[in-house]
Amino acid sequence: MTATDGLSPEPRIEPTIPGTPAVPGDGTHGDGTALDAATAEAARQLAMARFDAGLARLAARETERLARRRLWLAHHWPQHYHERCVTVGGRPMCRRCLALYPLAFLVAFTSAAGFAPWPPALDPWPIWLLSIPATVAYAAEAIGVVDYRPRWQVGTTLLAAFAFGRALGYELTDRWHPWFWGPLAVFGALWFWATVYAAGQRAATASTSSSSVL
Repeated sequence: MTATDGLSPEPRIEPTIPGTPAVPGDGTHGDGTALDAATAEAARQLAMARFDAGLARLAARETERLARRRLWLAHHWPQHYHERCVTVGGRPMCRRCLALYPLAFLVAFTSAAGFAPWPPALDPWPIWLLSIPATVAYAAEAIGVVDYRPRWQVGTTLLAAFAFGRALGYELTDRWHPWFWGPLAVFGALWFWATVYAAGQRAATASTSSSSVL
């Protein structure tokens, strides 16, 4: 009996020749050309993804920079330009402000010059009454009672422009006139409250949405 009787034969080890493609089951190994190509493609795709992400960040920063520069006239961010702004000379401008200030200043100067839009004996009631529709429209839309409507906004703002302009006319001729500062304080407080309330509602909604995602 030999020393190898009863034992299984030793496995045969084939020599590996560089550059020889691997054949399944024959015990040889290739040079990894296919693996290297896959790794290179994955690295290229990763580099392209990082490059695209960098470009997206640059574009976002540039958009925010332009939006901040235009905020003093637009009063809104780019996502609201199409519904709350009009384009004048290639720049977005707040629709409400365009309806309010030009007419209000015209009424103020003509009133100060003695050409009031209504008999002075009626004041201050038209000033108070004409300020109500715009205040109701703004507050109702801010707290979510009604949807935003450009025509309703412009119409009520034009009424407020007459009231604001007439009151400003009194202020131009008589410093600290109560018919200017009284309505401004009351309706300004209401607009401020509606704005703060709407901001709080948006923050609460955003917080709830983020919590549900987590």
